[in-house]
Amino acid sequence: MLLTAALPSTDWFSPERPGATVLPAHVQRSSHGGWWADDPSDVRALLVHCGPERLLAGDPSRLEPGILGRFGRGQFHAPDRFLPLLGRTFTHLTPWVRVLHVYVEQPRRRVSPHTAAWVRPLRPGDETLLDRFASRGVLAPDGPHWTARTWGGHGAVAASGFAWGAFLGPYLAAVACGYLVGREHIDLAVATDPAFRRLDLALACIQAATAAAHTHGLVPTWSAPDSNHASRALAAAAGFRPLRREVVYWAGPALTR
Repeated sequence: MLLTAALPSTDWFSPERPGATVLPAHVQRSSHGGWWADDPSDVRALLVHCGPERLLAGDPSRLEPGILGRFGRGQFHAPDRFLPLLGRTFTHLTPWVRVLHVYVEQPRRRVSPHTAAWVRPLRPGDETLLDRFASRGVLAPDGPHWTARTWGGHGAVAASGFAWGAFLGPYLAAVACGYLVGREHIDLAVATDPAFRRLDLALACIQAATAAAHTHGLVPTWSAPDSNHASRALAAAAGFRPLRREVVYWAGPALTR
């Protein structure tokens, strides 16, 4: 059963911790994504999905490859007991280590007032600028920029109230947004147009995002691959410190049956 209405008891993901347990609250906040349960009246296995993110919990014996394979390619946050099921479902299962950071207001690199002045919250009218920003990205994907996929697209993230951009003339040069926004935490994502790197624009956007997060009573977090030294250095410059390492799994496509 695929649903987007209220999730089963929040006891499944309480207390909310930094990381993937923010996903269910984000689904409810954004109205994007949904959840699957083996039996909504007596849940034993649960999958929450939003954009490319998938969160598994419960008893893997209650979930079949034919159901799991419907979700296609994605990043799975799952206990080890789900690995045999994932292996029977997808042609590829690639583990990678990411480092979860939390904002602690430690000494951070200053951004010049001139640079900070280029940053403002995104608004619904900025959707076309996000379209162009995505087309100029390194990967230039067919679809929304990766930072917007957990919101359902550029229009949704621009109207979310959780996105900030650095504007240079007619260009959106960098963006930071709440990739996953929970009840207590906000996991931030940031990207820069390749033509405007090394100008501290991403750092200025992140600093605006963390300041706004505090006004919403949210703890900012940052997730980065262990091997992405540039992202981890930017996190440190913005006042984040490593909290823990965790393994996630890129999976797909589904096996043909």
